[in-house]
Amino acid sequence: MPTIAYLGPEQTNTHVAALTRFGRRATYVHAPTVEDVFRLVEREEADSGVVPIENSLEGAVTHTLDRFLNFKQSPVTIHGEVEQLIHHCLIVHPGTKLDQINAVWSHPQALAQCSRWLNQSLPYATRRETNSTADAVGSLLHDKNTTRRAAIGRKELAREHQLRAIPIPDHRENKTRFLIVALGAAKRGTCNKTAILFSLKDRPGALYDALMPFKKEKINLTKIESRPSKQKAWEYYFFIDLEGHESEPRVRRALKALERSTLLLRILGSYPMSNT
Repeated sequence: MPTIAYLGPEQTNTHVAALTRFGRRATYVHAPTVEDVFRLVEREEADSGVVPIENSLEGAVTHTLDRFLNFKQSPVTIHGEVEQLIHHCLIVHPGTKLDQINAVWSHPQALAQCSRWLNQSLPYATRRETNSTADAVGSLLHDKNTTRRAAIGRKELAREHQLRAIPIPDHRENKTRFLIVALGAAKRGTCNKTAILFSLKDRPGALYDALMPFKKEKINLTKIESRPSKQKAWEYYFFIDLEGHESEPRVRRALKALERSTLLLRILGSYPMSNT
């Protein structure tokens, strides 16, 4: 029975993604931060970890990217991914009316994803950040002024605590992609994706030249993200997801060509795509 660490607590979107991937038979350990998920895996206190990496509305989850960046020699690699539709609810005490609410609490990603609705429906409510959507609901339970505060989270959180869940409509497709991280290398699938991290020499056209080998080998890049090095001003690292496995000849050729123009190149993992 595998032990799975996830960015918790229970009933958060990461918890649901973990259940989707590993099922009910696994043992689950919730961790308060992305850093804690990685450490549990590194210390072999968990077989795998589940962390969010990007949202279709709000983009990259920088805490996860920075963990790869700050610990470049970590033995943890990406073994898979899970894509999940996100459905947010405004969670309140029974009897609460929208015009009574003066503060909304939730995880920064949830607040950002619901910002359009909040601007229209609760324009004067203060927005407060919490470590997770579950923490936001937990704080709601201990608030004496029960009709003035709301939280954003999954409807299951409301049901668990006998609270009211008001669906937050959004006509845009809201999906979050989660990574499965573990030690060692992932098993190769039918269709694969490779994630890499690299930095470049500071010269004109460096990024253009670095990406040319992928065009030459007809390799599709599905994601490119930059993050500051946090060591030197205006120095950046790049994260790229590409279609194909690192063992494929065309991918090997492209990565070898890329390596010649980089200061650092690390393969974060080659793993099956979420639809395989």
